[in-house]
Amino acid sequence: MKLKTALMSAPLLIICGAAMAGTPGLTGVYHGQHLLTMRGCPGACQAGSELVLGKGIQNADWSWNFDEGWVLIRGTTLTVGFDYEVQSIGNQGQGDDRFTAGFTDNLDGTYTVYHGFQIYNPNVGNPRADTSTRFEITEDPDNPNRILIITVDDEPAGVLDGIPGTQIAGVFPMTVQPDFEGNARLEGSSSGGDGISDQLKEQLGLNPDADNADTDGDGLPDAEELGEAPENPVDTDADGLIDALEPGAAALDPRLAAGVALLDGIPGRQVTGDALSGTTAEAAVGEPWRFAGVTTGYMSLATDPDGDSSIPDTTRGDAGLEYQYGFIRFDLQASAMTNEPVTVRVTFQAPLPESSRLLLYASQVIDGNERYRLMASDAYRRLSDHALEIRLHDNGPWDLNPEAGVLAFGVAPVENTLGSHQESSGNGGGIGAATLALLALLAAFRRRGAVP
Repeated sequence: MKLKTALMSAPLLIICGAAMAGTPGLTGVYHGQHLLTMRGCPGACQAGSELVLGKGIQNADWSWNFDEGWVLIRGTTLTVGFDYEVQSIGNQGQGDDRFTAGFTDNLDGTYTVYHGFQIYNPNVGNPRADTSTRFEITEDPDNPNRILIITVDDEPAGVLDGIPGTQIAGVFPMTVQPDFEGNARLEGSSSGGDGISDQLKEQLGLNPDADNADTDGDGLPDAEELGEAPENPVDTDADGLIDALEPGAAALDPRLAAGVALLDGIPGRQVTGDALSGTTAEAAVGEPWRFAGVTTGYMSLATDPDGDSSIPDTTRGDAGLEYQYGFIRFDLQASAMTNEPVTVRVTFQAPLPESSRLLLYASQVIDGNERYRLMASDAYRRLSDHALEIRLHDNGPWDLNPEAGVLAFGVAPVENTLGSHQESSGNGGGIGAATLALLALLAAFRRRGAVP
């Protein structure tokens, strides 16, 4: 791929204050993921006064080519329900070139990317701006194949505000500052020394670090459990989890799904900002049911079943609730028809909230769309500090698949930090203070005619 967009001209940055700890003069091509935190300033941008407007609902891919001086950054959706894109200057080019931006090596361990940034929200006219972001990039001292990437404070006027990122003013309803943090690995590297590339392992949800060549810890190396064609890994019990992720006998038992990493993570590896990402869960179900698929992620839902909408519904309940466990979806198939309830036991590696603070959300199809609803307390039991038992019915209110003998459901354990709780919105609750502030500013912009 060749970069077809021009770099924004800029002088070499002079960095004041403490010396950066990054690594100048990097070479090669690296692939990895980042997590975006979107901050906004209701007034003047000063450290401590900013709001966190949202985070990416999942990690997004990026690729860095230090030999040719470009980076391709994928977008995702913010937790407030807006899609975002990182684009070329002027949003030029086709295909991947449109998401490819040029950068300069500042020779002090930082690299400045010149890019476009756009949020897709028709209420504010899908605003975009050309901007820049300065990153500190450091070779990982524990892994020579990996680089660590963080956003640092950088303002064109040279007066730093103490907030990671660069101010984008006059385009969005408030001054915003995108903050990217993540890592990337050298293309073709195999940190585990087993011939399986780090990039492929990450795509498969395996831990590529050298001391984790056996991701599920069952004594069988990942390379062996992947089979002869690692790009098409072995899933012996056809439960949707490859053998390299399911430890021991679980890989042979379709009624047991184990080694499921929370929040779309990788077992044993925490994602920036998500303490439970990388911790695992397992689920068990009895005859005649078996697992046909298990996926995890953040609480986001498409607004229509055909996926035509560009803005998923990510409203998640009342402010004060904690959603650190994310969302787990199970797909079940029955070998024989039955009218008996289905009991699924889910065991988490991380401890669950106390019974008095535990809530369980699940998704329902309402008017053709999936929505989060709070489950009644008699629909599940907290068995221990780590285990839940959930009772469901084929074609019952929590079944997302109307076909008899096929059951699909998703649940999200939530910690209630409010002290009391009332279901007060279509998705089970209200919205957070940062979102309310943003919506108030959107309304003010519309009143002033700043938004079409």
